Amino acid sequence: MLELKNVTHQFHENEPVLQQVSLKVAEGEFVAVIGRSGAGKTTLLKLFNAMVTPQQGTVWVNGQCLSQCSGKKLRQIQQKIAVIYQDFCLVDQSTALENVLHGALYRNPFWRVMTGCFSEQDNKNAKEALAKVGLAEKADALVSTLSGGEKQRVAIARALMQQACIILADEPVASLDPVAAEQILSLLKSLQQEKKLTVVMNIHNTLQAAQYAERIIGLRQGVVVKDAPVSAWDEDSFTAMYGGAQ
Repeated sequence: MLELKNVTHQFHENEPVLQQVSLKVAEGEFVAVIGRSGAGKTTLLKLFNAMVTPQQGTVWVNGQCLSQCSGKKLRQIQQKIAVIYQDFCLVDQSTALENVLHGALYRNPFWRVMTGCFSEQDNKNAKEALAKVGLAEKADALVSTLSGGEKQRVAIARALMQQACIILADEPVASLDPVAAEQILSLLKSLQQEKKLTVVMNIHNTLQAAQYAERIIGLRQGVVVKDAPVSAWDEDSFTAMYGGAQ
C-alpha cells in the first residue's frame, strides 16, 4: 500500500534528512517508526501524503507513483490519507462536531464548505464518528474546553469522517499524560483492526511502539538501521537505536 524506493531528501545542502530509504508498508499493517529527534521520522510521514517531494527516489501509494500524479488525481489519493498530529490541529473556537465535519470538506461543494451548511447525512456521520471515539456527549462542546485526550479523540473522529484508509500519526500521544496516551493508542489500535486501516506512527516511547505496532522501523540520521517485526526487537535493540538512551 505504501512504498519508498531509494528515497533521499534534504532541506539543507550536504545535510540529508533521509538517505537511500526503501521500505514497504502492507495494507492493514500497523507500523511504528522510532528514532531520536531529527532522525527523519516526520519527513518520512510527509512523503507518504505528498507534503514533501523527495529529491531522489519515488513514493508509491496504492500502486501509484506520487511524482507522476497531480491535480485531481493527487487530491484523490490524499483524501484517503488522514494525518493525526501531536498538537491536534483542531479549530479551538469551533465545536467538536464542526471539527469532525472538516473531514468531509473534500466531498462537498464549495458553498457548503464556506457556509458550514453540511448535509443531514454528513451531520449524522460526524455524530456517529464522535460516538465511535467515545465523545457523543461532547458534540456541541468547544474544542478549547476539551482535555488533550479528548482533543486527540476528535482528531481521530475527523479521520474516520474523512473515510481514510491510511492514517499517518505523528507523535500522537507525546503531549498527553500516561493514562490518556494509553487510551488513545488503544482506541487507534482497535479502530485499525476493526476497519483494517493502515497506520504508520512516529513515536518515541519504545514500550508503546512494541505494545501497539506489529512492526518497528528504526531510523538514525536518516537511515533505516533496523526494520523488523516487534518480536525481533528487544531491550538491546532499542538501546542500540538510541545510542544508550531511550
